[in-house]
Amino acid sequence: AQRQMEARVNGYFEHQFSASRVNGRWSQLDYDRLRVDLNARAGRNTRVSAGIIYQLYRGDTRIELHDFLPDDLKAQTDTFSITLENQHFVNHAYITLRPGPVELTVGKQYLSWGAGWVFNPTELFRPKNAFEPTYDREGIAALAVKLPLGSLSDVLVGLVPEEDFKTSGKVLRARHHVAGFDLSALAAALYERPALKGLGVPADTLERRFTAGGDLSGELFGLGLWAEATWSDHAGEQWMEATLGGNYTLRDGTLLLLEGFYNGRGQWNAPYPLESWLGRFFGLRRTLGKTTLVGLASRPFGQLWTLGLTGLANAGDGSVVFIPSVAFSFAENVDLLFNGLIYLGHDDAEFGANRVGGFLRGRVYF
Repeated sequence: AQRQMEARVNGYFEHQFSASRVNGRWSQLDYDRLRVDLNARAGRNTRVSAGIIYQLYRGDTRIELHDFLPDDLKAQTDTFSITLENQHFVNHAYITLRPGPVELTVGKQYLSWGAGWVFNPTELFRPKNAFEPTYDREGIAALAVKLPLGSLSDVLVGLVPEEDFKTSGKVLRARHHVAGFDLSALAAALYERPALKGLGVPADTLERRFTAGGDLSGELFGLGLWAEATWSDHAGEQWMEATLGGNYTLRDGTLLLLEGFYNGRGQWNAPYPLESWLGRFFGLRRTLGKTTLVGLASRPFGQLWTLGLTGLANAGDGSVVFIPSVAFSFAENVDLLFNGLIYLGHDDAEFGANRVGGFLRGRVYF
């Protein structure tokens, strides 16, 4: 008998206008973004999911790296820039099969873990945008085999193919639920290119990284709690990363959140070397400093408005970035969002240079 296929198509159209003031100069950039998602199911044991994104840029599309560096490092990257070009790409495309007791997922999928709100030490492949951690993230091509051990427990083995098996990413993760808390343990071996690849280091240079750790999340007396930690060894360098946080919702709907992040790879204070700045720019470093604090307060007003304020602070160099936000919902499928960025810190601090900026984004779902 022929199996019935159930399919659903949805997505959104988004327009964003952003402006920023860097080194005394204002620049603007806007884009149109169309995302179309397909989700289908064939019987009980086969699922397919795919998403395609088209994005068109206008305005100041050239990003000069020296705009994000302190004055004493600008000269080393004077000629380095990135141009944002119109793009279309497959955000994710995978098939999940369940032959017997195991679940097999093949394709560009989401291998995102960790309970932290902003900083996830166990997130190995697509780190969050620290200034907007809930925004879309791209999948990664992988093969994942999961063995369910109950409704909230499983063991996963993942392979992220590269040029050969040796340099391919390998992940082992176990997850369990006990006493109202979710726990996980993880071990992974990856190969990374150094952050200086665009400034003279051969692009084919690969360095091994081993990471082991886990996370914990749950609720206690109405307070949401999470903790996450890893130990890593990369090209002879060893360090720990750890996140601890919690949130609480007041009776009037106000959400309060506090998270602390320790990065053993960072420094206690500025100045930071060029390699660290480049590592953060290319997504290979989460922070420059060792200790970062995140605070968030958000409250709905009526059924249409939500006001919020987020702050990220480098406890070592004293710099802070504030992110005020205003969200407005026209209807069930139309949203407007304003996010600001206000940097306060000395020139060579992580959130320094007294930059300011923000964006206005409209999104329509279908």
